[in-house]
Amino acid sequence: MKKSWVGIFMIIIGAAIIISALAMRYEANKTQKVMIEDFEKNIKKVDGQLGVSEKTKTKDEKPLESEEGAIGIISIPKIDLNVALSEGVDASVLKYAVGHFRGTPMPGDKGNFCVAGHRSYTYNQYFNRLDELGIGDEIIVTTQDGKFKYEVYESKVVKPEEISVLDNTQGEEITLVTCTPIRVATHRLIVKGKIVEK
Repeated sequence: MKKSWVGIFMIIIGAAIIISALAMRYEANKTQKVMIEDFEKNIKKVDGQLGVSEKTKTKDEKPLESEEGAIGIISIPKIDLNVALSEGVDASVLKYAVGHFRGTPMPGDKGNFCVAGHRSYTYNQYFNRLDELGIGDEIIVTTQDGKFKYEVYESKVVKPEEISVLDNTQGEEITLVTCTPIRVATHRLIVKGKIVEK
């Protein structure tokens, strides 16, 4: 009799954990959708105020952050990813989006534009399929300065202390950073791309 109660108790605990994880995932997805919609509305609003199209914008026009903190959108067609980009890589940012490393350049500026995202996390898995990217695959970043297309030229795994991957570059590049292996996270998966269109 005692064993049956223990079994029932374990089933209830397991169900509670699963329900909690699903609820948190739902909250993250809902927030992510709002961030993307808000950013897209913001772009249209700025275009209307300035009376310009994306192609005629200048770098002198300062981007406006959305209320939810989105400063852009990153799209990777090969892995069906369309995710909001926010400023910073702290836990509160990566909970709902991918984050831009503060102090690294933005798209359209010379240098190494660096972004981090979770790969296997209670709230999201935005970079879960990042290991599927290969040479030549596209990474598209949309900000209020326009749309920037990068082409992957390198994918590698490094130790967490190898922060040289974030070093600035002469050309316009992008570096995507996430943990690997999934659920173990002893190393970092690094995907690098060079700009091909802006």
